Amino acid sequence: MTSTPQMIYKLMILYFLDSVNFPLSNAVISDYILDKGYTDYFTIQKALSELCEDELIESETSHKSTCYKLTDDGKQTLDCFHYELSPAIKNEIKEYLKEHFNTIIEMLSISSDYTRMRNNEYLVTMKITERDTLITEVKITVSSEEAARACCQGWEKNSSDIYSFVVKKLM
Repeated sequence: MTSTPQMIYKLMILYFLDSVNFPLSNAVISDYILDKGYTDYFTIQKALSELCEDELIESETSHKSTCYKLTDDGKQTLDCFHYELSPAIKNEIKEYLKEHFNTIIEMLSISSDYTRMRNNEYLVTMKITERDTLITEVKITVSSEEAARACCQGWEKNSSDIYSFVVKKLM
């Protein structure tokens, strides 16, 4: 079987997702492939889209990012075609994940999103998780989408201070 570049990009994404036990953001996957000079951004997005359409990966989108995780079918596909990826690419992916692990975990452990409830009401949900364990979750209602976005940005910057403050006040 002759491998096409698009097939290799898809296998790289599947291998990337198989190498961790949590979803990875579009930014993390794209940064690796772009940093290594394998292809351009639009080709990566096409590969991600096709993998989702084929149900080999699943996506979860919030107001600021999209994260992907491997499905059982994606794992089976990777198991069947893993030999198409060179050992050098596999090692590069493992090294990249090892080198950027703390940054990736930090990005995924602090999350926020909002949903529109009524005309002038938005529910903002902000979380801190560690692996699969919820550490804290704060939900507030605000009166505009702009305020909801500001809350999400503030949470990204100040979540650890807010969490420490609340724990200190409660104790």
